[in-house]
Amino acid sequence: MPIAKYLYKLTHRKCKDENIPYYYKYSLGTIIKKPMRKWLSAVIIPKIPSNNFRVFLYKLIGYRIGKNVFIGMHCYLDDMCYDLMEIGNNVTVSYGVYFACHGRKQGHNKIVIKDNAYIGMRANIVARTDIEIGEGAVVGACALVNKNIPAHKTAVGIPCKIID
Repeated sequence: MPIAKYLYKLTHRKCKDENIPYYYKYSLGTIIKKPMRKWLSAVIIPKIPSNNFRVFLYKLIGYRIGKNVFIGMHCYLDDMCYDLMEIGNNVTVSYGVYFACHGRKQGHNKIVIKDNAYIGMRANIVARTDIEIGEGAVVGACALVNKNIPAHKTAVGIPCKIID
């Protein structure tokens, strides 16, 4: 039994299990790992100048990232849904790109970026439903991606529109 749940039961003996918040069921290891992963992926890793080291650390904390990937500095990869993000091989994610797999009044959705895709500077990928950026697709700078981008197409604008 996780420590937090045990302590909760000691202090609230009359409560039933269905009234216990979800985070009371976390183990001590999870309670320690979650803020550490969040701190690393949101504060430390985006500021590392070396791309290879940055990608290595992202992989180390659980993100699924392919080979020969460039992730620019100051990108925000959703730290709560690291297991729902998948980046293919030979992908370029330019500087300051924001990935959001969840948000207010929406579920936790997947973001999949296929091989050879390019995401321009300061683009936002917001997954209200599962998002897939196709193989060889190009997302323009400052675009807001809230729907799938087909393979070998270019998307620009807020919200994004396919232009070719």
